Amino acid sequence: MDKLEQIPVVVAGVTGKTGGAVGRAIQAAADLELLGALSLRHAGMSLGMLWGDPTISIQLTASLDQIDVPYAVLVDFTEPESALDRLFQAIDRHWDIVVGTTGFSARARQMLAARVEDTGVGAAVIANFSLGAWVAERLAREASRYFEAVEVVEGHHAGKKDRPSGTAKVMAGMLGEALKRPADTIPVHSLRLPGMVAHQAVIFGAQGQMLSIRHDVHDRTAYVDGVLAAVRQVHRLGGRVVSDLGQILDPAASHPEHQS
Repeated sequence: MDKLEQIPVVVAGVTGKTGGAVGRAIQAAADLELLGALSLRHAGMSLGMLWGDPTISIQLTASLDQIDVPYAVLVDFTEPESALDRLFQAIDRHWDIVVGTTGFSARARQMLAARVEDTGVGAAVIANFSLGAWVAERLAREASRYFEAVEVVEGHHAGKKDRPSGTAKVMAGMLGEALKRPADTIPVHSLRLPGMVAHQAVIFGAQGQMLSIRHDVHDRTAYVDGVLAAVRQVHRLGGRVVSDLGQILDPAASHPEHQS
């Protein structure tokens, strides 16, 4: 593919486990160009040195102020406390954004949606970019037509700060809508343990039977395909924040209530 046809991308959190997997996939994709990488802790170092690939000459920077390009898609896998100002900065530059960072407050999400609408950029702010999580949500929606009693169990690595996870909150919200109940009436149980990556089960119960829908992520590469699809599609979302991966992968089958 001609370099002029490549989509320029900047990744924040590229030295983290998920951001690193995503960054490597972007670097390898023929239709994408990794222009910049952000890491506060490793600022000034070569990304190629960290990845053990001397052909990569990108220097890690601490902020977007040090990346002088007219347009890019900002991909963010960091922490909500640091991400919000960076996302506003990217939006004000008229960059599109793809966000896997979770834990934003309702107020922060409202502010983000308003800024996106005002500037007309595209935004994919999605709690879980894995295909399995999206399929599990669709299956749970169908199951909720027949089962009323349901609880959610989610588990993540010990270092994950938000509890419950963004994925579990989305699932509880969807179940609440489907069952015509407030989301906070759907019990969510959270585990934070060494050895876990990302796991979620939706357990339905009825007389004499139980139904479990479970999704397990054992490696962060599970998120790569969803993120790359979002990077390729996000510019078409002009002025909208999409929070459902289905709006990226299969718009005809997704539900409008999942758009912010």
